[in-house]
Amino acid sequence: MKTTPFFWLLAGFLFAAAVSAQESGRLFEEVPFNRVHATDSFWAPRIRTNAEVSAAHNIDWCENQTGRIQNFKVAAGAEGDFQGIYFDDSDVYKIIEGLAGTLAEEPNPQIEAKAKEWIDLIGAAQQDDGYLMCWYIIREPDLKWSNLQNMHELYCAGHMAEAAVAMARATGDETFLNINRKLIDLICKRYGPAPDQLRSVPGHPELELALVKLYQYTGDRKYLDEAKFFVDCRGVEAGREKGLFGDYCQDHIPLREQSEVVGHAVRAMYLYCGATDVAGYFRDDALMAAMNRLWDNVTLHKMYITGGIGSDASNEGFRSEFYLPNGSAYCETCAAIGLTFWAHRMNLATGDAKFADVMERALYNGVISGYSLSGDTYFYVNPLESNGMHHREPFFGCACCPSNVIRLIASMPGYVYATTVSDEAKNAGQTEPDTLVVNLFVEGNASVRLNGQEYTVEQKTGYPYDGVVEIAVKPEKTDAPSCVHLLVRQPGKGKYLTQDLAFDAGQSEAKAAFGFDMTPRRIIANPKVEADRACVAIQRGPLVYCFEECDNPDVPIEEIELPRDPELKVVMKEGYIAAQNPDDPTAGFADRDTAVIVTKSTGGKTLTAIPYALWDNRAPGKMRVWVGQDGMVPEPDQTQEPWREEDWTSADGKPILYRPLEHRFFRKL
Repeated sequence: MKTTPFFWLLAGFLFAAAVSAQESGRLFEEVPFNRVHATDSFWAPRIRTNAEVSAAHNIDWCENQTGRIQNFKVAAGAEGDFQGIYFDDSDVYKIIEGLAGTLAEEPNPQIEAKAKEWIDLIGAAQQDDGYLMCWYIIREPDLKWSNLQNMHELYCAGHMAEAAVAMARATGDETFLNINRKLIDLICKRYGPAPDQLRSVPGHPELELALVKLYQYTGDRKYLDEAKFFVDCRGVEAGREKGLFGDYCQDHIPLREQSEVVGHAVRAMYLYCGATDVAGYFRDDALMAAMNRLWDNVTLHKMYITGGIGSDASNEGFRSEFYLPNGSAYCETCAAIGLTFWAHRMNLATGDAKFADVMERALYNGVISGYSLSGDTYFYVNPLESNGMHHREPFFGCACCPSNVIRLIASMPGYVYATTVSDEAKNAGQTEPDTLVVNLFVEGNASVRLNGQEYTVEQKTGYPYDGVVEIAVKPEKTDAPSCVHLLVRQPGKGKYLTQDLAFDAGQSEAKAAFGFDMTPRRIIANPKVEADRACVAIQRGPLVYCFEECDNPDVPIEEIELPRDPELKVVMKEGYIAAQNPDDPTAGFADRDTAVIVTKSTGGKTLTAIPYALWDNRAPGKMRVWVGQDGMVPEPDQTQEPWREEDWTSADGKPILYRPLEHRFFRKL
């Protein structure tokens, strides 16, 4: 698997050019993760921790602490029995995907060798017809494909496909891709719309989005058609092999008719990712309309301020609208990751900045809260309130979250930039992208193809702690005039700012600068959210803040109340969220500087709030996001202004879930 950095760059370019935005039906096309590199003090240390600590940690748990790798050895013919949960193969695949992202960022012979070792083992476990799932090979060889609702064969195949494409994209080596294609080709032969095929769907969606990725890399149309088949078959009982699987699996009515998100949160997000891609490729307006309806239902009725989703532990998913308890919030890390994936796709499909706003909210809060700064412990669930007993763990029996984090962090640079064709270029008959879209603000550099040539993009910023963003664009060739259009997302506003960068012949660089308001604000929730009445949350930029017991010894966390007009002072603290463990493997390189917010309680006591994503990285203790607010009514009269439904409805008739606190919401003195 030996490759060179140049070959990796070439592989990334070939992938980026394989499927155009026009072909995919998207308005934007992403700049892949292997063409973007973060150098900032917020994401770069996390990416480095992911590569140097999290990768080794997850590998150790798969090889030595659990039987995940041993299962593949047994499936390949070694003595032994299956260990763990039947779908544990998927964790191995997700970790390989994370390793691929790490290799795209920087060469690493040890990680490259480990990935090759695992891939060779997976290939050895694969059966002659392409079948591969360790549980069935070892335990129940006569029951393959017998329980798609619960046993996750198609789910595991999907994660395998994502990992295989990522490894091929990052390194140019297609060994894993070829192994996976044997399995996917077997699935495509077995399931489909033809009379001699079976009609069913994955109980746990995932394969749908993975099939699209496989098509994008290989160009083999049957993978895209198979993704459409699974989307079309969802919720349609006619001809189904074993009937519908129900609303827990979003398999209760046809997907194009769905308007309310139900069931398991992660399953829903993965399904909507695949469906959004399918809607674009097939120009399916009805399917895209359903995606927009479901998006509104999630983000305007069922999403926490942190971007967490899934309020109920009983189904690891959704309940009724506006049911958003804090202490019992489920908010699985994987669900926030899934929302990030879906928001990214919706942004690419539509060119609408509102989707990138939610992507940012989930990334900076609900996702990165799911793992520690030390990179070796994880949250499965992410409540917005804790009695001091909720802590991260090194691994779980069902370890989907650690392996999901490792692949998300490795691929995060791929969410920073996109490209598109301006209206001016379209009117001139051009199809080559001429516009750079900046969706996230991360200091670093990228290689982007615009106007038929390569441009280097350099971004300088202290975001999310500072709102100043400087963007420099440098063309590879300067022998002729050119112009790059910029679309720069205005955070939280649901819109893009525009600026043109014109290059005269011989000009090697053009710059643009932007400044975004980073004033801390108190946020209130829709009065239908009972858990948040008479409470506020603090947000600054994309970061939601919380109060931890270790920062506030003078006021019991559950008794915190803010005065009507508090001063919210931002203080940059060096090394503030430092690990307490002297053996912390990241102590030498993980940046722990943090912008905290200092204020006073109604009783005059000093209060300190930290970013929610950073809680439980120090001493154990209680935590709250939503705290009491003096002057707020615990039981507002929802028939009276400003608490009426029409007061919480936007101009386009949609509910407002969260908004900044204004004086009109206080009761009169």
